[in-house]
Amino acid sequence: MNPLFIGAALFSAIVGLKRTCPNCKRAQIVPAKKKRETVSCKFCEADIPPKK
Repeated sequence: MNPLFIGAALFSAIVGLKRTCPNCKRAQIVPAKKKRETVSCKFCEADIPPKK
C-alpha cells in the first residue's frame, strides 16, 4: 500500500478529531469514540461542543 495514501488518511482522521476550546483557545485531539459528544477541555475544563 502506498505510504503517502496511509499518511493522508491518518492526517485526515486526526484533523477531524481536533477541536479548539472556545474558552482558552488551545487545541486538542478528541478520542474517536467521543467525536459526536461535548467534551471537557483538558486545560481549563470548559465544555467543547462537537464539530458540525
